[in-house]
Amino acid sequence: MIRTHLITGFLGVGKTTAILHLLKQKPAGEKWAVLVNEFGEVGVDGAILASQGAVVKEVPGGCLCCVSGLPFQIGLNMLIAREKPDVLLIEPTGLGHPRNILQTLRNEHYRDILQPGASLCVLDPRHLSDPRYLDNDVFADQIQLADVLVANKTDLATDADRNAFEQLLQRAEPAKTASAWVVNGEIPLELLAGGTQPQRLALHPDAHAHQHAREDLAPQNALADGEKLRLLENHGQGYYSVGWLISADWVFSARALRGWLNSLDVQRVKGIILTDEGPLVLNMRDAVLSEMPTRMPDESRLELLHSQPLTAAELQQALLACKAEQ
Repeated sequence: MIRTHLITGFLGVGKTTAILHLLKQKPAGEKWAVLVNEFGEVGVDGAILASQGAVVKEVPGGCLCCVSGLPFQIGLNMLIAREKPDVLLIEPTGLGHPRNILQTLRNEHYRDILQPGASLCVLDPRHLSDPRYLDNDVFADQIQLADVLVANKTDLATDADRNAFEQLLQRAEPAKTASAWVVNGEIPLELLAGGTQPQRLALHPDAHAHQHAREDLAPQNALADGEKLRLLENHGQGYYSVGWLISADWVFSARALRGWLNSLDVQRVKGIILTDEGPLVLNMRDAVLSEMPTRMPDESRLELLHSQPLTAAELQQALLACKAEQ
């Protein structure tokens, strides 16, 4: 039986960082794998995880819970057959509703294969006083359906944010099996040991009924031989993404990239890019750009996400202007 944990959380709360921290703590004798899904088509989170040595299967472009769960089941079956892991972590897009995923993990087709374990929701406690999040049904049900709640980025939180988190835990019904107040996604491994409670019911089970721009299931997140740049777009549930797969032959100016990204009015930026300062993971949330060195994947990847339409042609022109002189 493969112990399986769902790791949810809204956009930019640090799910990928939290998963990397969990992977660092895994017992030496166990094989862990990650099924990762992103709203956009580019698959940046999967590339980041893979660059750190994780066993990854990506389902880019939409949500695991959409298209009757077919992309999710295809990705899940491929990962199980290929890797035969002892533990499986599933990271849906921050816009994804967890209800259908949890139902799939518990259905009869996986009864003899998967052992559903504690589901975990990562949140930024500052969002607990922000109507943009409090009024979002998907945000509410990510919290409602989780067995474990983790407040991340707590170095930026106030005492009022801490009180809001504690009150959320007190109101939880059924009660959460565990909680944590952490920085940089440093989740203790023992938080996954508490088991899951199938009786948790969604407050808004129909909140995620929508269509995404992409309807096919063909993989798009790899460059063909000789291809240098591919533009990929997606939209749904009030969000728009523009992203690029970029040949590893192209090197970008780190300084130019920082200047351009800091000038953008978008809600999220994430990427893994080869620069003249080496390969970098780039992440921008709440207008704060962060970076860290990494190992280079097969291609550079960059994705922008916003609640308003994005002009792909202008953005691509600005991106190409950041190439380093060679």
